[in-house]
Amino acid sequence: MKEYTAPDVRPVDDTKISEHDLVFYYSREHRLKKASRNVRALYEDVPRRRFGIFTSLVDTKPKAMLLIVIAAICLLALFLPYLRGG
Repeated sequence: MKEYTAPDVRPVDDTKISEHDLVFYYSREHRLKKASRNVRALYEDVPRRRFGIFTSLVDTKPKAMLLIVIAAICLLALFLPYLRGG
C-alpha cells in the first residue's frame, strides 16, 4: 500500500527551490488595503527617530517634570550639609 503525500509537500533535501515553485496565498499589498489607517502607517517609509536615553526621559511633560524633581532632590541632598554649616 502506497503512503499518501500531499502534492505540495517536498522532502527535505539540499536542492534549491526556485521562486516560481513557491505559492503565496496572500499578498501584503492586498492585506494592507483592508487594514486600518494606523496599521498602514506602520508600513510607510518614515524615518524613525534615534533612540536616546535623554529623549526617552523627557519625551512627555510629566516625565520631564519628574526628572527635574529627582535632580532637585539629589542636588539638595548633596548641598544640604554645606547649607547647615557643617
